[in-house]
Amino acid sequence: MTQSVIDLFDRVADRYDEVLPFFSELGRLVAERLPGENGGRLLDIGAGRGAIALPARDRGFAVTATDAAPRMATLLAAEGVDVAVVDAEHLPFPDATFDVVTAGLVMHLLDNPDSAVREVRRVLKPGGLFAFTTPGRVPDGFEFADGANALFAEFSRHLPPGGSMGAPFDEFESLAAAGFAGIEEADLRVEIPVDGAETLWEWFRTHGTRKFLDDLGDEHRAQFRARLLADLEARDRVVLRRYAWLYTARA
Repeated sequence: MTQSVIDLFDRVADRYDEVLPFFSELGRLVAERLPGENGGRLLDIGAGRGAIALPARDRGFAVTATDAAPRMATLLAAEGVDVAVVDAEHLPFPDATFDVVTAGLVMHLLDNPDSAVREVRRVLKPGGLFAFTTPGRVPDGFEFADGANALFAEFSRHLPPGGSMGAPFDEFESLAAAGFAGIEEADLRVEIPVDGAETLWEWFRTHGTRKFLDDLGDEHRAQFRARLLADLEARDRVVLRRYAWLYTARA
């Protein structure tokens, strides 16, 4: 993960998942799918404010968390979680340490996700579970009721070159190459009513989408905001709907 991305998440950490509880809701769905209660030692990579780590702890796992953003780690540590500020591609743990490794919406942000997958395989016990999410592709008939996606596509032409976060990542290929077996894919959906257009705008500014908005520059960002708010305020109901892929595999 580049320093600029780490700095971004440091800046948004204090309000991350505070405006709308999208990440905690998605993390809860992941934690519910982990095997059994009292499931052993769990490592949560890119833990953020604890979207997976906290519900996993509630289910009886002994949780260790990592995040590259120091402020995220500080806030999560205040919740009583053991957190290390480390790069997901260089995990400071011995081989075969954990029963489960999780990563919520972080693998696609890494400079070398294949290296991180190999590190996960190394720190998992034989037969251990790796469960991670990535942003989902929109299936036919699944409408985004917040009306923002066409605007993101339209305004993306105003972004400077080379500003994307992360690197190409083929989940199945990467897992297989690292020696994982039993690879499965499932879809997760989150739907959260929003109390107004300004709330959704603030939500966009308090997570990774902030980079898109910052990169637009003042003029195009103001245009984007005006168009977004006009669209949302014309609706009777605003709903945040998002879709993610959950990948699971065994070491």
